[in-house]
Amino acid sequence: MNYRLLTVSIIIIFACFARGGIGAEMQNDRVLVLGFQSRQLNDVQDRLLRETLLYRIHANGHEIVPVMKIESLFRDDSKRFIRRLSRADVRALCDELNAGVAVYGSIAPADGKQDDGEIRKGKNYTCLLSIYRKGDNSFTDTKHTVAGRDSLYDFFADCAAQFAEEILRVTAAP
Repeated sequence: MNYRLLTVSIIIIFACFARGGIGAEMQNDRVLVLGFQSRQLNDVQDRLLRETLLYRIHANGHEIVPVMKIESLFRDDSKRFIRRLSRADVRALCDELNAGVAVYGSIAPADGKQDDGEIRKGKNYTCLLSIYRKGDNSFTDTKHTVAGRDSLYDFFADCAAQFAEEILRVTAAP
């Protein structure tokens, strides 16, 4: 009797893997980090911010969509621009890249004044973070204020720390 129960259990487990039942749940943790629209960041700086955030998310235990996979997709499709995507684009990209969560946003001076297009030490910046969860087809938008630092890397590290914490909070919500 125990032999039959064990055999049936093994068959059910393999059937779940074959259908994607268990694997699909694991894919829901995969995070896609898209661009941050900002007059303060050029494309290279945006990529550095995304990579800093990817590193932080990975360090927190989430699986991530590799940067090169994302970059190759945007290079091949000239109609898409990683820093300006609609919500429909984000949903489609999650499907296309097999991600359960997508993150993107914008960064602007907190005082609303446009400056010369740089992140300045001591100046506050409003960062709008949008998180899409494929599982319940929902978007969560949060605002974060981050102060400019001595170096752009320090600013990116501060942004990534706040964003990663928010991603953990939102993805842990039922």
